[in-house]
Amino acid sequence: MTAKLQALILAAGKGTRMKSELPKVVHPILGKPMVAYVIEAVKAVGCDKVTLIIGYKSELVRNMLTGADVSFVEQPQQMGTGHAVQCFAKEIATMPEHLLVVCGDTPLISTSTLRQMIEMHNSQKPAITMMTLNMENPGNYGRILRKDGKVFAIREARDCSAEELKVKEVNLAVYLFEGQFLKDNIFKLTASNQQKEYYLTDLVELAVQKGLPVVSCIEKDESSTLGINSRQHLADVSAILQQQILDQLMSDGVTITSPQNTFIGPDVNIAPDTVIHPGTMISGRCSIGRDCVVGPNTHISDSTIGNGCNLEACIIKGASITDNSNIEPFSLVEG
Repeated sequence: MTAKLQALILAAGKGTRMKSELPKVVHPILGKPMVAYVIEAVKAVGCDKVTLIIGYKSELVRNMLTGADVSFVEQPQQMGTGHAVQCFAKEIATMPEHLLVVCGDTPLISTSTLRQMIEMHNSQKPAITMMTLNMENPGNYGRILRKDGKVFAIREARDCSAEELKVKEVNLAVYLFEGQFLKDNIFKLTASNQQKEYYLTDLVELAVQKGLPVVSCIEKDESSTLGINSRQHLADVSAILQQQILDQLMSDGVTITSPQNTFIGPDVNIAPDTVIHPGTMISGRCSIGRDCVVGPNTHISDSTIGNGCNLEACIIKGASITDNSNIEPFSLVEG
């Protein structure tokens, strides 16, 4: 399926609860736009083309993703997720055989669950495969409605009856569509709901009405589903991603003496037997060799550090440090 699989990332919103003029999807997490993590995830599972739906301050989004190897489609008015996919359908010459639709504000999205979802879609060949989660407190998530065990609808929380609100299985807004079904039905969506928006979720009922199968892939890790709608969410997700990075480095043989006082970005490589002391910040694209001692209170950005180096209380910017170098405290080294 890989050569016929494309991804569409919904990234048009402003994110009013962020209280910012910056489009939500380009708010930085550990030094890079949150949507960059989503782009990396869909590429990792085999999407050979990635398109972003953009709207609010679209030129800024384009500029901040220069070099990301993605395409863009404009959604001038944000009239719902279904409308976003309609904008995509109008712009493209041919609908892909399979289209993965995800949100741009979910940087923790699980590549393992996406792969499982793709495998399920490939083997069962439904019209729609979607990702769901069982939550004890579903809140404002859309509910998955089933009859005899089979999905027959997704109901937005604001449109649910009191009985439907008791459902624990929720929609995570991650969909894999069979392309022909999407092409035939995306413009059949209507805005007959409280929000007067075009809901992508209504395609589930359209598929069921036509007797076409709809299947769900259940996510087990609730943290991977976290979307970002506020500065608090941004901080929560940043902390999770930072801990994942530190845990992986320590598993790979790097000593980090005070993880809670260390910042290491997502594009940093550190060889085993290197020691990182508190107050160290390593950001941008960096490579650090074996048997180094870094810190305390050292800042390194976009640099290459050789093997056996000692860097204490210094700043390294865009530099290349040779093996066995000793950088004195309070030094500034720039490339």
